[in-house]
Amino acid sequence: QEGGRLAMGVEASHQPGDYQEPELPEGVLEFRVSVYKLEITGVGFLDQIGAGLAGTYHTGLVVAGQEWAFGGHEMAGKSGVYCTKPELNQDYLFYQRIIMGTKTTTKSELTRQIKQLACTDQWSGPSYDLIEHNCNHFVSELCWHLLKKRPPDWINSTADGIALSRRRSRAESEALSAALAEYRAAHGVGGATSAPAPTAPPPVNDAPGIKAFSDAFGATFELCWSRGRARIKTAAQECPEGEDPLALQRRVEKDLLAAAAMAGQCAAKAVATAARVAADARAEQAPGVGLAAWDLTWARESSTLLRSWREEAAAGRLDPEPGGEQGCERARKLNEALAAAAQAALSAAEAEERRQAQRRGGFGG
Repeated sequence: QEGGRLAMGVEASHQPGDYQEPELPEGVLEFRVSVYKLEITGVGFLDQIGAGLAGTYHTGLVVAGQEWAFGGHEMAGKSGVYCTKPELNQDYLFYQRIIMGTKTTTKSELTRQIKQLACTDQWSGPSYDLIEHNCNHFVSELCWHLLKKRPPDWINSTADGIALSRRRSRAESEALSAALAEYRAAHGVGGATSAPAPTAPPPVNDAPGIKAFSDAFGATFELCWSRGRARIKTAAQECPEGEDPLALQRRVEKDLLAAAAMAGQCAAKAVATAARVAADARAEQAPGVGLAAWDLTWARESSTLLRSWREEAAAGRLDPEPGGEQGCERARKLNEALAAAAQAALSAAEAEERRQAQRRGGFGG
């Protein structure tokens, strides 16, 4: 079955509420997770299929004859943790049970520990969030608190995937805003400190090269993130015994986001420097076929340079400062690309002039 043993007791029935716990020594309690599917349509068999396909589940932790779960409400200062009869939460459709293990303790001590956790602000009703702070997060935290184990990842994988994307987007947005503020300040433009909305027109009189800066930052951030994201999942799989796999995943995620932000800023600085030089060179071109040829050649020549700079930044090897050894080498290659564009513009302009001369000669005859 998905991610865990289904039964440890006398019977391995899948029917809700009829599980018989094993005979254990006095003072030893069994812990199990009740997994439910959400009601989506109100039609039982359709909900069973639909919730499974969507990967949407509710869980509660069963121990000592009680099932502990977490839900949201709007009453400030009141816990969102509540109890139900094991496997019989009427708001959901029971799916399966997962045996987490046993522990030597008393019911009173266990209840005290659970209530102590439940009464913190972290698990108040208003703190509930369907994606980032839901019932499955509570059960996972409770299992770790009591057993130093966590339920299998598949239970909350849909919400966790969305939450990870949210955190990644927030981290990129915050890092880009800070980088843009620094860039604008360095190039004599104050005021705006954040990236404009994707559909918003660029601010009037913004810093030169700002669009190239933003585009390079985003592309490099994504390059870094996409290549390193698998390490987050691997961290949990390779987590040493006794260490919290979730905490380890968050550390790896934090380090990866920081590295992506640093790589994004390095690439953005290098690309924006090139964009400013290219803009000045383009301004010297006369309108017409020569300028069109310049644009086409520059796009071709510069794409290779920009891609290599993003790769170097993602690998942590790019020094964005223009005065260093790498900066001088970038300037050399940039000048070569600009020279190729200028030559293409000149050739196109000369060819057009010859065509015009031929037309004039033909009319004269």
